[in-house]
Amino acid sequence: MYLMEIINECKARKEAISERRPFSDPFTLSQIKDFYRVPSVWSSNAIEGNTLTEDETAIILRDGVAVGQHTLGELFEAIGGGKAYDFMFTLIESNTVTKDDILHFHELVTFGQPELQPGKLRDVDVIITGLDESLPSYQDVTALFDEFVEWISENESKYDPVVFASEAHARLVSIHPFRDGNGRVSRLVMNTILLQHGYLPISIPPIFRHDYISALQSYRLGKSKLDGFINFIAKTELQTQKDFMRLLRIPFDKK
Repeated sequence: MYLMEIINECKARKEAISERRPFSDPFTLSQIKDFYRVPSVWSSNAIEGNTLTEDETAIILRDGVAVGQHTLGELFEAIGGGKAYDFMFTLIESNTVTKDDILHFHELVTFGQPELQPGKLRDVDVIITGLDESLPSYQDVTALFDEFVEWISENESKYDPVVFASEAHARLVSIHPFRDGNGRVSRLVMNTILLQHGYLPISIPPIFRHDYISALQSYRLGKSKLDGFINFIAKTELQTQKDFMRLLRIPFDKK
């Protein structure tokens, strides 16, 4: 399926969902928030190497109970991920993502880890372990981050929301503005944009980690345009919509 076909089907399914379960209905929005909270937090952390299972993440987020044989860092990542996910839903009516929002996302996902300088841009050079890839110098991060925020505010209305959310993710994580937590923050920004436009938040299952990282890395290394990464995100959104519609028995005619 070509990218535009996927984008158009995502748009059509979004409209079908909105007709039956509009986001303007507080009960529907509450159901969506609760349904995707655990898988979103778990998968985003798992992609970065957190070894908590989805069930263990659920116990931490729902019951506030620590589970054994895991580091404090992994437990903090689950708690912080839950806090950041909840904050994301407060931004739905904002219709944009601001500099302060992004910094607050980072402050939340690095909960309990002051060594990561929560909510602050990095002041050191960093590398991605296992990847032969140069990241922007810390000396350039502030300017690049400000340019990204300006791009967000100036271009949101010019793009299809799924395309815009995908590109925002790719641009932000390529800057790597923080010491750690860049992937998690970028996925939160992406999902915030999707929610603000009536789309469902997506989770990237760890089983697809290689495909996800490869598509993103090819773009960052200049080996391909952004289409491959957008295609990956759009397919994930489409599958999320299909699953949601099947659960709620929302009919859809592809014609």
